[in-house]
Amino acid sequence: MSTPSQYIADRFPWLTRARALAGAFGIALLVVFIWPHARLVTDLVIVTAIPGTIGAIVFGLTFWSKARVQIGRRQLRYKAVRRIAGIVALACLPFLLMQRASIYLRSPREVVTEASEAYPDMKRWRIQVVVAIAHLEGDDGNRIEGRLRDALADLDRRLHITPVILNRTIAVSGRPQGIAHLDALGAVTDVRVAALIWGGAQPAVGPLYETSFGSNAQFGGAYLPADFKLPELPVDDLCTVLRLIVATQSGEFMQQWDYKFGDALEPLIKQVRAIADDPRKTAGWSPDTRARVNLVLGFANTTSGRELRSEDSLHTAIAYFQRTQADWTRERDPLEWAMVQQNLGSALSDLSALNLQAAPLQPAVAAYQNALAVYQSQSDRLDSANAQFRLGIAFEKIGAHEEGVESLRRAVDCYRAALKGFDPRYYPVYWAEAQRYLGITLATIADRVRGTKELDEAIAADREALKFYRKQTWPIYWAVAQHQLAQSLCQLGDKTSNRDVLKESVALYRQILDGYPRENNPQDWAGIQIDLGNAYLALHNLDENSGYADQAARAFRAALEELSIEHQPTDWATAKADLGNALSELGEKPGSDTYYIEQAIDAYHDALKVITPDLNPIAWAWTKYNLAGALVQLGERGSGVKYLKQAVDTYREALTVLSKDKSPELWGNIQDNLKIALDDLHQRGWKGS
Repeated sequence: MSTPSQYIADRFPWLTRARALAGAFGIALLVVFIWPHARLVTDLVIVTAIPGTIGAIVFGLTFWSKARVQIGRRQLRYKAVRRIAGIVALACLPFLLMQRASIYLRSPREVVTEASEAYPDMKRWRIQVVVAIAHLEGDDGNRIEGRLRDALADLDRRLHITPVILNRTIAVSGRPQGIAHLDALGAVTDVRVAALIWGGAQPAVGPLYETSFGSNAQFGGAYLPADFKLPELPVDDLCTVLRLIVATQSGEFMQQWDYKFGDALEPLIKQVRAIADDPRKTAGWSPDTRARVNLVLGFANTTSGRELRSEDSLHTAIAYFQRTQADWTRERDPLEWAMVQQNLGSALSDLSALNLQAAPLQPAVAAYQNALAVYQSQSDRLDSANAQFRLGIAFEKIGAHEEGVESLRRAVDCYRAALKGFDPRYYPVYWAEAQRYLGITLATIADRVRGTKELDEAIAADREALKFYRKQTWPIYWAVAQHQLAQSLCQLGDKTSNRDVLKESVALYRQILDGYPRENNPQDWAGIQIDLGNAYLALHNLDENSGYADQAARAFRAALEELSIEHQPTDWATAKADLGNALSELGEKPGSDTYYIEQAIDAYHDALKVITPDLNPIAWAWTKYNLAGALVQLGERGSGVKYLKQAVDTYREALTVLSKDKSPELWGNIQDNLKIALDDLHQRGWKGS
């Protein structure tokens, strides 16, 4: 009976021992390259790196005459030592080098490295929304297909829509819509195509369907129900409605990239409204057709309302969504009803953001919860995750108008539920946005509670979002995510009085602003300047003689160059209030006169023109608190009681919207400073209380 080595030698005579060792060595190197962070690989690298390094050192020393003398004194031959050391180095060091090379080539670049890259020139970017139209079943002579193409060919140039014909027919007869949709998904290989129109035209036009493409192509569209069916209309009316559908989709896409299209949707909305509101035309429509046309109008008005900042358009959108509910009921059409509820919630949320009122947010929450209830029982994880994400945004906005953190914690729960449904392998955009919003909300909670737990979690969420957003491919989203990370670091540094963390925050802000396309995103640029100023103020609190207060004031004034009370009232008021904080700090310098303090008081009064106790009680209380502090500073510079009395009144006004339980820190600070101001007044002979 032959031994294993004899069996292998007989069966594979070409496999010598040297070849076997070389093959095993190559396989080991390949394993190290593929799994550089694996535990066994790490152990292997550590074990081989030490003798490999020693071998390389000894190999080099054998070329030094003094070292060769020492080797000879030990009765060794330096050439033999050199050969052995070289073999050890060649056998061991490749594992370390392969692991380092793999990590360098495969791992994402660090934030600082990417931040040093220039922003891509967005002026060279071109928006082009290509809509393909497949041959329609039963469309003899391609007559209907040609009319649809012509209808899309003369849309407003600001929408950048290009219709093309796909030389293929998507069969619809005798098979489920879902199978046809999958066929449509595979029919287009051109990555520029945003959507495909397909369907039948015999005996009448339709039904027609639209399949959307992109990174998140799925069963379900931005606003059309899950079967992608277009309204069944006469061809003239269908062309008019289709023009609005495609134009709205283009507008939504442009809004994601901050490209403007003005009032390009308004003439199309007017044309479709003339059809939908004409009883002579709608008399023969089915409830399903009527619902689909109303849904299209609702979404188009929402998109145009965001672009034009028009409350009227958003109210119109809400009205059309509500009209849709008369034809799609929860009992008969649950998924369609849920789709309308979700878009109704979005329109209400947009209205709240525009008119700065909290009132539309509660019905928005109700609408999202209605949609979620249907999706959780009758749809998939993705629909439920989308509803959870939008519900989280609504709770977060409510939390901004309230004391305490109850609504904000509900928002956090919604975002975390959404993340469970957004698989980052297939829906990276949704996943990254949910991480980003989670970070925002956690940072807001951290601003209202003690400790740093929420801030640590916010920073972790921000870093997760940055794993997807890259500066060269998503420049604005990258800047936004970096901005949030810098904000969270600034909060953490301020809370822990950590100068190094604050300086890291400032460095991130400067990296974002370096080459930032200010002309394309002036409001976002101003927001970064505001937060940079606050980071400087936090550093000033740790080192009052550093000049950081001056740098903060410059940052706030730079922000105000791009903001106005008419067009960006909230951001403008925030910059004014923060400028007041910087000027107050400058006014505290030894030997300074009252100029800075007076300027700070004026800035606070400007901010209070926009920040009101009804719209944002917490921000209003903070601004009042800071205003009172500036009044105390001014009062202490003189001998009278005028400004100190104003400070006392201002502190008491701030307390009217606060409670000790929900805002303990701010409430306590105001009480302490109110007592100091009253003591100052009493020392000056004031007899009030």
